Amino acid sequence: MLTLCALLSACDAAGDSGGGSTDGLLKPTAQPGATTRAGGLGSAALAARDADGFTVSTSAGRPEVRVAESACAPLAHALSGTTVGRPVSTVVREVSGEGATVTVVLAEYASGQAQTAMDAIGTALDACAAGFTATVGGDERKVGEVAPELVPEGTDQAMGLGAMVERGGRKTPAKAVILRSGDTVAYLSGTPAVPAAVLDAQLVKLS
Repeated sequence: MLTLCALLSACDAAGDSGGGSTDGLLKPTAQPGATTRAGGLGSAALAARDADGFTVSTSAGRPEVRVAESACAPLAHALSGTTVGRPVSTVVREVSGEGATVTVVLAEYASGQAQTAMDAIGTALDACAAGFTATVGGDERKVGEVAPELVPEGTDQAMGLGAMVERGGRKTPAKAVILRSGDTVAYLSGTPAVPAAVLDAQLVKLS
């Protein structure tokens, strides 16, 4: 449906609260500078009618994420379905279907902070691609090698991540796609995948 591009090319296009801990990575910016989406974040959130065959539900919040290596925190947040930095507001959806479970977090940031969050994830990938250990909601997770993955164009910026995560002795593939449209970022994290139908539906609503 859409042309694919790689994570670090930045994919520049022409033309219910909840969020994760930031471990002090990014400083909050004054909220009056935030850009408000027409219709609010809810207008860009997925509904059941947007992705045939998938169940969509609302979630009240996200688990706390802790990382011993602070440089790896942005990767831990992205792969765990939590936000990087301190968004002004968030909306969370849980999507299931095709054997996958996906968390979609839409986050609206103060002016310029969405780009800062994207940059932080890219920097963390450079520093922590070999893997790291994180605690998510009190559960320890060992994240193996993190690799960039192909993602579709259609927003101002897009990133894709893939890793094998060990939890309780069991290894499971984890995927994350992060999409930025202006000062809004959509974090999609899924196990064992982020189905194309879910990603395409969110791209349409975010654009």
